[in-house]
Amino acid sequence: MNNLNKFAEISCNKFSGKTDNGHPIQQPILLGNSIVCDGYISGKTTAVFTHFHEDHVWDFMSALRNCHHILLTEPTYRALKALIKFPDRPTIERLPYNLPFPTSTRETIELINANHIPGSCQVLVTMNDTGKKILYSGDFSFPEIPTPKADVLVLDGTHGIPLYNFDTDKRTILDRIFDLVYQQIENDCPVEILAHRGTMQDIMAHLEKTIKGKFIPEDIPFLAEENDVNLTNAIKYCYDDVEFRDIEISTNNRLNELYNFEKKPYVRFARPTFGSMQQERSLIIQADVNQHFKSKGALWTDTNGKKYACLAAHAGYQNILDYVKLVDPELVIVDGTRVNSDTAQSLANTITEELQIKSYMKKC
Repeated sequence: MNNLNKFAEISCNKFSGKTDNGHPIQQPILLGNSIVCDGYISGKTTAVFTHFHEDHVWDFMSALRNCHHILLTEPTYRALKALIKFPDRPTIERLPYNLPFPTSTRETIELINANHIPGSCQVLVTMNDTGKKILYSGDFSFPEIPTPKADVLVLDGTHGIPLYNFDTDKRTILDRIFDLVYQQIENDCPVEILAHRGTMQDIMAHLEKTIKGKFIPEDIPFLAEENDVNLTNAIKYCYDDVEFRDIEISTNNRLNELYNFEKKPYVRFARPTFGSMQQERSLIIQADVNQHFKSKGALWTDTNGKKYACLAAHAGYQNILDYVKLVDPELVIVDGTRVNSDTAQSLANTITEELQIKSYMKKC
């Protein structure tokens, strides 16, 4: 175990805000000799960014200023250009899945589909001198992904307790969201859909389809915050089976104009904490992890009429364990800097006790 520790570590040297107990959060993942993932740390020359969610790219600009190589997939590159508007540099490498990238310190990097959001990836590093393999899962959804073998696994533990032991039939839930939106539009009622970026665009794309002969008319406005409009335009090419309508920028004036003067229903998209001042007149659908999945199902309604849809883009509890089994590592390091540390510790304990694989949680 001690020998394997030199191949992977979670740094605690970057300030990225603090939790209530004062600990820093969202730390860089260090792999091999020269590689840093989802952050930047001095001395590392190759930076890899697994996807465009804020907790994984908060230190992107530091890496861009200092690293010799920045590796990311094409959708992640386009998304970050839309959200951060960084300057292009020759150090940026838009790397396709499964294409080996050699570093100058005798490592080989491969980005492997993680099925989390468009462009998300696992990071597999092979040490050329020893053949040792290190895998960083990033945020992932399983089992619909390739699962390479590795000696060391740095693991996302977002759903690492039995509370999240569920399987979501994503297509079925998307169809049910479509039906809810279709019914509201037919009744001239607006809809607000709250979802994280990536999942938000999945829902937008599904609402552009024809489902069982039904479709959302093209003249029904879709609206979102300006950054989310820019993001959607940047990555909509990933959904090559649908054509997106133009997404309008959501403002209070525009929502009131649609409702009060044009008498037209609309669909507004926003992140979970970005509800509008007009949401009381809308059907609200929150599409995120659903902690009541076991007792209330994958789509349920609270006493206020708000809908909760389970479209979690992270692997469920048992799927995490199945993923670890397939990777078959000698050592697992559970990232406790992007998830609740108690959850991460519980997952590490389970992997050690039930799978008989040495595991520990790292927080800062």
